[in-house]
Amino acid sequence: MVSPQVFSRRESQESNIEIPVMKEEENSSLVEVYQEKSPTEANGHDERTKIQLCWDNVSYVIEKEGQETQILKSVSGKANPGELLVLMGSSGAGKTTLLNILAGRLNNTGSAKIIGQITANGTNIKDLDFGYYSAYVTQEDILLPNLTPRESLMFSSRLRMPGNYQQHVKRVDGIIEDLRLMKCADKIVGSITKKGLSGGERKRVCIGMELITDPIVLLLDEPTSGLDSFTAEVVIDLLIEQSRKGRTVMSTIHQPSSSMFDKFDKLVLLAEGHIVYQGLAADSTKYFTKIGYECPKLMNPADYYMRLLHIVDRKNLTEKEHEKIENIVAAYDSIEQDKGNYDESKLEHLKTKHLASPTNFATQFMILLSRAWTNSRRDPLAGQIVISEYITMGALLALLCNNLAKNYDSSTTRTQILFLSSTIVSFYSCQNSAMQFPNETPLFLKESKQKIYSTASYYLSKSLADIPMQFLPILLYCLIIYWAIPLNDYDASKFFIFYFILILLQLNTTGVGYILGSLVKTETLALALTPIFMQPMMLWSGLFPHVDDFPQGFSWIQYFSVRII
Repeated sequence: MVSPQVFSRRESQESNIEIPVMKEEENSSLVEVYQEKSPTEANGHDERTKIQLCWDNVSYVIEKEGQETQILKSVSGKANPGELLVLMGSSGAGKTTLLNILAGRLNNTGSAKIIGQITANGTNIKDLDFGYYSAYVTQEDILLPNLTPRESLMFSSRLRMPGNYQQHVKRVDGIIEDLRLMKCADKIVGSITKKGLSGGERKRVCIGMELITDPIVLLLDEPTSGLDSFTAEVVIDLLIEQSRKGRTVMSTIHQPSSSMFDKFDKLVLLAEGHIVYQGLAADSTKYFTKIGYECPKLMNPADYYMRLLHIVDRKNLTEKEHEKIENIVAAYDSIEQDKGNYDESKLEHLKTKHLASPTNFATQFMILLSRAWTNSRRDPLAGQIVISEYITMGALLALLCNNLAKNYDSSTTRTQILFLSSTIVSFYSCQNSAMQFPNETPLFLKESKQKIYSTASYYLSKSLADIPMQFLPILLYCLIIYWAIPLNDYDASKFFIFYFILILLQLNTTGVGYILGSLVKTETLALALTPIFMQPMMLWSGLFPHVDDFPQGFSWIQYFSVRII
């Protein structure tokens, strides 16, 4: 492949007119001069701070097993305020990687290296708190399933923005109206197992969650993925509306329809880590025709570009694929691209500091507690399953061990019942919490990266919100077995001691379940990991050989084991 050259830029004498000029000695017959007209800037939002986002010679290199793989190869470009810029390319071309780098979601690590410079209005984003000015919408719809769009936006506003309750309500109502969510504003979001919002409505709620902070730069990763053509076009229309408010909107789109493509302002095409086109979307077919790749008249340009830039195996390019990519990259490199000629008088100097978080620890805790409790209480099936588990096991033990004799011989059976009770509570608590946490992990990771709240406030609020559905099932279990067996009917206070010990055990193993759930991404893995972790604890519980009888090299495990016997 041809290594990309450093882009040089030239501004025209006319305002907002960019004229790419061919290099004198290369490919002079391939590309004609064409004019690029900016989208309408008279959008009535000149009071908004505007940001021109530029990236210059950005490369992304990953080192694995001693071999380096270059995902991005010295790409340069810009995104102007008031425009919708769309990144397109075949799978693996590097469009999502570029978007993540611009959003600050990728950083230099031991195995990955980012080269190049990214600026906002000429200031390196490393010198800015860029997250204060920008927002990122992920491809996945990350929402709590039992909240409504209005509640989701309200909780987000209270956590991320200053103001009183009435101001939050006004802000949320405005976003609901802008995103046309009025009809579903009070409908449950839903999940795979629970009917709720449609795909398009969920996507608009996710966009609204980021618009709540009124960002100047809006970055989106495939917001139309999984949507039908009509719904996808509605989302694109909303993004165009947001760009016309003065925002810099940049999005990756996998394969838009022709009507969607016609609405794009700017287009950036990537192939094998190179930018092969950058300019007005409407001029892209003209450009490719001039370099020898004419799009059929009745074919969607987006579909044609995906076929043109598709590579079967990027590790083993065929001679035809190599020649094609080489020619397209060489043609693009032969054009002098403009570096960023947006009227600087309309660009404001960005401050390196911003206001502190509008919420303190106590406020975060109370808001998160309210959110967790609302989400939990609207899922009665989960609570009913837990209660049925404890009632079933309690009834079975009461049936098998009913009215044990009060003598020395029955003491062994009572000890075994105590051990079995601790095992039931440990496994159920650990398993239920471990299976629950992977569903909320994406939301927690997303919000923690945005520094919306502290980890401590999230954990404490979630643990406290789950307490009612943790204490009630164990209480029912104790009421069923304690006097049916009986364990100790001479002193009623012993019942409360028994219940209190099981509650402490339950809280302990619930925390263990949260840890296990945070280590995996699916409920299936969490379910498989629970017995692997809990079974060794049973060996050091005290019912089996005494811990002093184990080899000294394993004695330390007792301090990590949940023991009540």
